[in-house]
Amino acid sequence: MTFGAIAPVFISAPAVAQTTSPSPSPGAEVNFSDVAPNFWARPFIQALAQRNIITGFPNGTFRPQQPVERAEFAAMIAKAFEQNQVRQLAESGFRDVKSGYWAASEIEEAFQTGFMKGYGGGLFLPEQPIPRAQAITALANGLGLSVDGTSANILRSYYQDAGWIPAYAINPIAAATQANIVVNYPNLRSLNPLRNLTRAEAAALLYQALVQQGKIEPLASNVAATNYIVGRNNGVSQTTSTTTSNTTTSTTSTTEPGTIGDIYALSTLNFTTLSSALKTAGLADTLKSKGPYTVFAPTDEAFAALPKETLNQLLQPKNRETLARILRYHVVLGELTSNELKRGELKTLAERPVNIQINPSTNQIAVNDASVTQPNIQASNGVIHAINEVLIPPNLNLNQLEK
Repeated sequence: MTFGAIAPVFISAPAVAQTTSPSPSPGAEVNFSDVAPNFWARPFIQALAQRNIITGFPNGTFRPQQPVERAEFAAMIAKAFEQNQVRQLAESGFRDVKSGYWAASEIEEAFQTGFMKGYGGGLFLPEQPIPRAQAITALANGLGLSVDGTSANILRSYYQDAGWIPAYAINPIAAATQANIVVNYPNLRSLNPLRNLTRAEAAALLYQALVQQGKIEPLASNVAATNYIVGRNNGVSQTTSTTTSNTTTSTTSTTEPGTIGDIYALSTLNFTTLSSALKTAGLADTLKSKGPYTVFAPTDEAFAALPKETLNQLLQPKNRETLARILRYHVVLGELTSNELKRGELKTLAERPVNIQINPSTNQIAVNDASVTQPNIQASNGVIHAINEVLIPPNLNLNQLEK
């Protein structure tokens, strides 16, 4: 039961609105103190709150920017849809979902109706934030949507970051796109498939999925939120995609030739600081070459965690060689997916090894002190593993940068 490679689990104290808020009366207007009248997702949030499909918190807030955990998304799905069971969860269930867990029944329902899957080793990872690609895939699979046409062509025509879509999500996201389920704010052409889904985005996707089913009326064309519904204003029918009967849509494990960019091209989409640093250090052409390479790519947030003065100094031409040493420390010759990474030292292009650690119970991967937050981003010349810290070679002192 795999849903793609395992990302690290972010455990936090339960803060799930689905279990805590009082249920509003059907049809009653619901207002949240942190959802302003002009907030882009307000129409989606209000409509679903009135139907008790999504709920707020006891203090009257909705927390629209808060990431949605997998258990919470399963609970939303259970309230929103009434689909037939298409498979049976083993009697042992998921190892990390105990019988008394608050969303145990909702997780079981989301699995058995074909919306959500588990990970290897019998895990569900209920408290892991759900990426946008995984959430859209869940809706497409649970509703049995299928693609009319070639998925790669559809995705390229709608999204400037189509190359970032994981292989498992290519067909489902193409189908969801044709069904006008996908909502992208603020840039209609930026899917951001690897970014964690927010509660506001979850409301938008669920609303559009219910429209596709004919359970809710589409938003009126003069509502500003419609500007972020992919395909809505391009003359695309809300029901373009077809559905299959009582079966989940199969997903492909590969993409068509030519649909995936090289490592540097992909870095310009979702690792903007890294791509700028690669260009400054003169390494852009290296990561455009045949390779293959494995890159442990610090996210923009990882670079932002460095002292601002240090980052600014690193990007200065006079510190180019130091920057190049740091960046080469993130690159390994050869393509190693998460399943191929082994515990121990791994030689980098900086001639200094990084230390790989793997948690055997969850398959979480650490590189030195950094965690892999999104593994297996496939490129045409290798693979990228996103990490949450910038790796500094042990023989380098950032305090000695030229000012």
